[in-house]
Amino acid sequence: MPPDTLSPSRLAAFERCPRQLWLMTFRPDSAGSADDAADRRATAHAIAAEARRQIPDMVMIDPASSRSAESAATGAAIATRQTIAGAQFLHDGVQAIVDILEPDGDGWRIIAVRGSTKAKPDHLAALATQAWVAAANGLRITSVHVRHLDRDFTLDRSGDRGGLFVDTDVTALVAPIVATQGARIGAAKALLTQSEPAAIVGDHCHAPYTCAFTDYCHAGLPAGPYWPVTILPRGAGKAFLRRGIDDLTLVPVEDLRSDTDRRVHRATMTGQVEHDPAGAAQVMAGWSYPRTWLDFETVSDAVPVWPGCSPYEQVPFQFVADVEAANHGIVRHEFLDLSGDDPRRACAEALAALPRTGAVIAWHARFERDVVLRLAHACPDLAAVLDDLAARIVDLLPVTRDHWYHRDQRGSWSIKAVLPTIAPHLDYATLAVRDGGDAVAAYREAVDVACTPARRAELDAALRLYCGRDVEAMRVVAERLIEPGPPSPVA
Repeated sequence: MPPDTLSPSRLAAFERCPRQLWLMTFRPDSAGSADDAADRRATAHAIAAEARRQIPDMVMIDPASSRSAESAATGAAIATRQTIAGAQFLHDGVQAIVDILEPDGDGWRIIAVRGSTKAKPDHLAALATQAWVAAANGLRITSVHVRHLDRDFTLDRSGDRGGLFVDTDVTALVAPIVATQGARIGAAKALLTQSEPAAIVGDHCHAPYTCAFTDYCHAGLPAGPYWPVTILPRGAGKAFLRRGIDDLTLVPVEDLRSDTDRRVHRATMTGQVEHDPAGAAQVMAGWSYPRTWLDFETVSDAVPVWPGCSPYEQVPFQFVADVEAANHGIVRHEFLDLSGDDPRRACAEALAALPRTGAVIAWHARFERDVVLRLAHACPDLAAVLDDLAARIVDLLPVTRDHWYHRDQRGSWSIKAVLPTIAPHLDYATLAVRDGGDAVAAYREAVDVACTPARRAELDAALRLYCGRDVEAMRVVAERLIEPGPPSPVA
């Protein structure tokens, strides 16, 4: 049986993909679970709580109460012209919960609290439903806003987050959607009286986020080619899909526009590695010794925790730096702070103790450079040393991209795609922490007051092993890039 009510989120799902609404209703068990789902929920709750905290006199509607109680509480707050958090409205089988409903003259302003740093197109559908339902309940809606994070906000004092949010008026964008909302709701209701719609996959499966039913929908489709055109980097395969070509091996080489695309195609067709050791060696010859191979692990919070931080600022809680002398001897330097305190000062001091000369090598160096420069800003007395370190950072990623491609990378030059083609024995799958998302989860677990000393020690060891593997991977890849001939074992 269809549900007795629809919601703004379900109607937004219908607009994105009717099948998504049908599956949410009748086959919720077929949904997958995103690796970062728990972290995203925690972030959303933290943002909503902070938005409510900044309006101390508002009336909070209890979401755990009955629908009739919620409706009564909403009506009472409206009658006394109070700002309401979680106002509940029902009309024509659609139930809407408004994040914040503010009096505005003789009307009301609808505000949706979002964790982005700007209003986005995917915010509009749910807001239109809220405005439509509220208006049907007799409210005059004067404006509709998205209350999002201000990217320029910096926490000056712990706990003082005034100015964290900024409102963007989206009334004009929502109005035309509201005007056609009745027909849209009718179509959604009709869909829920029908059998399961056919799967129609496409870009919408991953925009604005990956749908929870993506694996389920793809499972029922015919298997695609082993080497699909989507392997081509930077979305170059879309042009061939529009022409009805989905197999990379069937793409005419003369139709490939970039040298990178031609290299990917050639390696795929021949099974031979595209490798230019002389070119890689020429670039890397300028990387002076001592070479410092550097990798950070960072954590970011939508609602800043430490003074001096902005929304989603990447704060380093760990780094591993392997310092390589000219004779190729390696000395490892490590930093890891699982205290839960602001780690930036201690991290900056540890970085300042690294060699003051030589190349600093990173993978996707812009990220590492930005982390170091932010630390320099946070620690002015160390700024000269850290600015100099940042200026010496060079990037191994473009060197690899320009001089190495194995078809098993399947169009990716992430370190985790390249490494198995060079040193398969260095397998991340054997690690307890396998990627950056795991590292953040391990950090958050370790700093939680409920974490036992024994468990924190396990997480400490796992994080050191993972970050160390990233640095080792860079060194191994760099060594192979300049090594002529067929692949050879790397110790």
